[in-house]
Amino acid sequence: MPEREGAVREGAAPAPPLTGCVAFFGHDSAESTVIKRIRAFTGLGLRVVGFCFRRDKFARDFTPFWENLHLGTTEDRHYGRRLRALLGALPKLWRHRAALRDADFIYARNIDMAALALAAKVFSRSTAPLVYEVLDVQRVFVGKGPVAALFRWAERRILRRTDLLVISSPGFERHYFRRLQGYRGRTFLLENKISFAQAAAVERPAAPLAEAAPDKWVIGWFGTLRCPRSLAMLCEIAAALPDKVEIYLRGVPTETGLDFFRHAIADHPNMIYDGEYRNPDDLAAIYERVHLTWAFDFLDAGTNSDWLLPNRVYEGGYFGAVALAASGTQTGEKLCELGLGYTFAPPFVENLVAFLRWYSMDEHLARRAHILSLPPETFCDLYDTRDLCELVLGLSRRAGGRAAIPSRASELLEPSGE
Repeated sequence: MPEREGAVREGAAPAPPLTGCVAFFGHDSAESTVIKRIRAFTGLGLRVVGFCFRRDKFARDFTPFWENLHLGTTEDRHYGRRLRALLGALPKLWRHRAALRDADFIYARNIDMAALALAAKVFSRSTAPLVYEVLDVQRVFVGKGPVAALFRWAERRILRRTDLLVISSPGFERHYFRRLQGYRGRTFLLENKISFAQAAAVERPAAPLAEAAPDKWVIGWFGTLRCPRSLAMLCEIAAALPDKVEIYLRGVPTETGLDFFRHAIADHPNMIYDGEYRNPDDLAAIYERVHLTWAFDFLDAGTNSDWLLPNRVYEGGYFGAVALAASGTQTGEKLCELGLGYTFAPPFVENLVAFLRWYSMDEHLARRAHILSLPPETFCDLYDTRDLCELVLGLSRRAGGRAAIPSRASELLEPSGE
């Protein structure tokens, strides 16, 4: 197998850097997955030119470390305002069309950015491949009314002009893109793993042979804390087991707002919220503190929440935390497939409380030892982004672009399912 970026193998030379330029269209230049993706591209040797909005939701003091054209400010789910912002960005793209012509491929996060990228391709007369990345299927796409039908129609138009669809979970392809959208083009699975650049500086903990039982089992809920039902369930668990469980919370409560979030946990001394954290800088410290990772999501139950694979599954697994999730979901299926934790059916709170009363240190150590025995590539992006870039640079070569065809491109060029 050819060596790939980030793979450290005894006696093997590291893979050579890739060459080329990426025009990256991002919905929020301060959002963690946008930063992670761009850091991975630049780490492979690619030049990134960003065309990004901001949402002023978190990390407000963040400054892009890549060449970036600021397109304006938008808000979550305010589609009318976002449409005005998109239209307002068109003159900026026209003025910078020369930079777009230099791109070997165009990478767009979310449907609005993909639409903007298509307009930019027209302005610049670029023949570069367009990559459309989807990390969540928003609820507006899966309804039965005319608005949902309009959004799906618009996305199908974009998909027909997309050279590669990138998804973070096979559930999105199976349940949405193929079943609802009828998509049969190329698909690349890029899971929400820790990038190698992030993990390289952090050694995985060793699996202890023995350890004293803790005073309390610590459950960690980290990241974008967007699920009000999860918050309510954790409050119920904290109330039911005040001497046996501690809930440790870090991140940004996006759906409830910070004031409501703080008020909800105020009556539970065993619920601790320590605010935002830096990803990846603080991952080792926050996961070192917990035994169990909360991987439930009910925000869009029956659709996106059932189909996604969240970051915390990979982050927790890398550091040996045991995951808890709902059965019958893509996350639950992942936990069962790899032995990463436990899944629960309704009634969730009652079953979780019973589990936490039963859970023992022997059980925890055995599960933790298994998780830590899994190879790093289970949780870390050692090869995935390089494979993606080699594939797209190969498509660029086919389209007459400037990039040299990479070593693995010929293995990766066939469409998924065709």
